[in-house]
Amino acid sequence: MANYQGSSLEFSDYQMYELGDDVRQIDWNVYARTNKIYIKRYLDEREIKVHIYLDCTNSMVKEDRKWKRARELAGAISFLALSNDDHLTLNCVGTPSQKTFTKKGPRDAKAILFDIQGLSSNITEGASLSFFKEMEKGVRKKNPVSFIISDGLEPISLIRDTLKRLSVKNEMIYFIQLLDEEEMSPPYLGDVKLIDSENHQDVNVSLNRNIVMNYQERLRVHNEHIESLCKRWGFGYLLTNSMNPLNEVFLKHFKENGWIR
Repeated sequence: MANYQGSSLEFSDYQMYELGDDVRQIDWNVYARTNKIYIKRYLDEREIKVHIYLDCTNSMVKEDRKWKRARELAGAISFLALSNDDHLTLNCVGTPSQKTFTKKGPRDAKAILFDIQGLSSNITEGASLSFFKEMEKGVRKKNPVSFIISDGLEPISLIRDTLKRLSVKNEMIYFIQLLDEEEMSPPYLGDVKLIDSENHQDVNVSLNRNIVMNYQERLRVHNEHIESLCKRWGFGYLLTNSMNPLNEVFLKHFKENGWIR
């Protein structure tokens, strides 16, 4: 992700003047009214707009390790984009009162980390929203680069419909499917009580090795279907879990696959 601060005629916003800024961009009319020095910022045609769709539904936030890693991924991508002077929109999808953060430039890079880390694990308490249904409502017309961070644990039909809509847009899409280690390899056997994270209902089940193996096979097929959808429309796809080192995810997967540079 890279950005170039340009001098086109498309106005972007104002920012307080700091030592080293181009004095030619000072808006003296604003200074006359406010007695404060602001500079004008303009968008260059090469500026990259980065959009992150962060899954904040119950199945993500109720697993502490997964929710922590989801915020780390969103924070790292956001910090990198802003540090490169890109325009960032972070959409927290799946909350009853959906939050959206819009930032621009290195000065907002640290602030976005605090915003993301401040997202509560209780933001979807009592709610049961579909990430992909809600995400589709927030799809913008122009987002050259979009990152989807989700566990993907929703019906394939919903995922397919949303990804298909994104496929008609001329942009780069990267789908990061994040699962917890226990979701991939359940350590439970015998009589257990499971709680549905989306509707909070208790389910009593008896688990044996065959049931666990059947679950893992269904999950594998589900994940492969998501990957095949991404390949069909030319999207980047990565399946990772909350135990993989974050630097390995970025250096080995993101960088080697050309997602970042």
